[in-house]
Amino acid sequence: MINNLSKICAAILLVSSAANANEQTVYQFPEVQSASVAQLHMLEKDSVEYWQRVSGKELKRGVPVFVNQAEHFIRIAPKARFESGEVFKPRDLQLDKFSVSDANAQQLPMHAIAAREQMQNAGFTDGSVGLKLGQVNAKAMLKTSQALNDNDTYLVHVNEKGSRNALHAKTQFKVNDQQQRVGMQLSMGQKRVKDNEVQLSLYSPEGEQLDVRYENGEAVFTYPLETLGAANGYYELEANVETKVNGQTVKRSIKMPFVNSSQTITMDNAKVTALGNNQYQAWVPVQVTDSGRYAIRATLTGKGDKGERVKLATVEVAKQIDNYDQFMMPFSVSKAAKAPFELVDIELTDQTRMLKFAQGQ
Repeated sequence: MINNLSKICAAILLVSSAANANEQTVYQFPEVQSASVAQLHMLEKDSVEYWQRVSGKELKRGVPVFVNQAEHFIRIAPKARFESGEVFKPRDLQLDKFSVSDANAQQLPMHAIAAREQMQNAGFTDGSVGLKLGQVNAKAMLKTSQALNDNDTYLVHVNEKGSRNALHAKTQFKVNDQQQRVGMQLSMGQKRVKDNEVQLSLYSPEGEQLDVRYENGEAVFTYPLETLGAANGYYELEANVETKVNGQTVKRSIKMPFVNSSQTITMDNAKVTALGNNQYQAWVPVQVTDSGRYAIRATLTGKGDKGERVKLATVEVAKQIDNYDQFMMPFSVSKAAKAPFELVDIELTDQTRMLKFAQGQ
């Protein structure tokens, strides 16, 4: 009876301490958690497609399409535009108005085409149409005789599934704040893409287009990035490449997301106190650079009978922090262990800006 009463008192003490620790939220996992998976620092992707935006005027005049294999698909889709706060949607496209010609204005065959209704059945609800060329390895010009508005915008999307000429991109995923050069390796097979073969665009998480250029395997920003973290999404680099492979023009597009990161929270040494009855408290002093809601996840360890380090319980705590503060982490352990008690597998999270930081042990 006395032992049960002691456990109840210890539990009340933990709850009371948690309530007084700036209304922090506490969660103990039912089982000890393994260390977090290593964070992604580099991102690699391949592309066998390209896309480009064209105006209604260009589409009526003729737009070159680059196709190098029989297995391909060309999609043309109307894209809404914004002017003076209003949204203007282009006219739906009429498939029977499209034609393809070569450099000498000679008609080229088209086949396996899909009208707007068929595209909708395939999951494309944007009013697009699709077609294939009946002849490849030619300088094909795609055009329409439909009466489109000159200023309307359309997306031409060419996919060559299974192509050997895949664009490979390798970029940094986690970019340090104030960093203005980001590694961006672009290659096609053994061929490294040249600077003058790349058109690079940079978009902020809010969709704003920013100044950027491609220089010697790097994306170079004109100005430092302003948005920190991923609460509103990622920054995105879009590369459009036009190069020659065995004398043929190959076009590829690829989008590479990344996060602008900064170490917004740091911690000092944690102090662990044994309360008795397998109850423990860890106090973790922290400092933040920006106000927000932060969290810490850590596992309590002690010494086993043979002196080995034993993982006892994993707890996560979150609270609002404005400058200097500390987390109070209560642990309720099911098995006995000996001192010294320490925290391992520590992970700090800036929940406001959606950033994670692994704390070195």
